[in-house]
Amino acid sequence: MLAGHFGVAGIVKAWRPGIPMAALLVATQLPDLVFVPLSLAGLETMEAAEPGLSGYGSLLIAAEYSHSLVGNLLLAVLVGLLVHYFLRERWGRDAGLVLGSVVFSHWLLDLLVHRPDLPILPGNAGAFPLLGMGLWENPAASAVVEGALVLAGVVLYTWRTLRDQPRPVRAWSYSAGITLLLVGSFVLDLLG
Repeated sequence: MLAGHFGVAGIVKAWRPGIPMAALLVATQLPDLVFVPLSLAGLETMEAAEPGLSGYGSLLIAAEYSHSLVGNLLLAVLVGLLVHYFLRERWGRDAGLVLGSVVFSHWLLDLLVHRPDLPILPGNAGAFPLLGMGLWENPAASAVVEGALVLAGVVLYTWRTLRDQPRPVRAWSYSAGITLLLVGSFVLDLLG
């Protein structure tokens, strides 16, 4: 759900224009960014569920640290505290809370689409049942949900940008940029 996460960034940017889009985009993808070095170290894996399938929905993901519920809560709190203590004067008093929430939104959206492969505790400590509602099993429903997030992000961000920018050309360029980013990531998601 790469594009859906980016859609969240567009939605939040429309609501909180003082927070840089780059920070929102990184926040929406932070658990996946943490996954990369853990995967390279062999601690987490991603492999095809069945030969011949493509796209995220076809993958078996073992992300027991970067995508655990408690790990994501800790990551969200860490980001929230860092932003609160170092950037609140620049981005707003509640920017830490907003960015921490955006980080955690990643886990909530993944809960919706992932097969039951999301652990509660890092490393699946305690061997609790894995979580995931498996929307990826239904590619059409998954595309509708992700498309709705992308559309909402594009529409709200564009509306806010056009409304607030003194120069329409700059507003259109910002809006075109975010639209290309969101739509492009949605198409890449669908192509797998």
